[in-house]
Amino acid sequence: MAGKLFILMGIPGAGKSSFVSNHIKSGFTQAWISRDMIRFDIVKENEPYFSKENEVFKKFIEQIDFHLADGYDVFADATHLNKKSRAKLLKNLTVKPQEISVIWLQTPLDECIKRNENRAGTRTYVPVSQICRMAKSLQAPTFDEGIDKVYIIKPNEEMQIIDLKEN
Repeated sequence: MAGKLFILMGIPGAGKSSFVSNHIKSGFTQAWISRDMIRFDIVKENEPYFSKENEVFKKFIEQIDFHLADGYDVFADATHLNKKSRAKLLKNLTVKPQEISVIWLQTPLDECIKRNENRAGTRTYVPVSQICRMAKSLQAPTFDEGIDKVYIIKPNEEMQIIDLKEN
């Protein structure tokens, strides 16, 4: 049986990768697939960030499919800010997950910008104007996208779980 898919969602600096690294269970039942990790394996430091986006996305999907097929619960780590980006992910999977959830990190914009400043001089730094633009494009996940549950994570608050199949 295929594993579950957890789609991470949040603007750069929201804490998506930190969340997964702090919450993934050790062992052989979960897989963390990071689009940035794949990108930094493929794109050389002197190349533009999106220069090999088709290859990066293809490997992202291949790794998610591979682990889902093996029964792993997969954490798909990328921004997934709007319906279009989530639809692109789900449309390209060849393995149907047992369940699809979104883990939405709702970190305030000013905190994301502050965290991003700590990345200055690294490949993970994102221009502030781009973070602001991305924040404006954010769209809440909905049942009609095929999402079963949404986990909302806000700093210093208890996690909210919204079961879209029941609402």
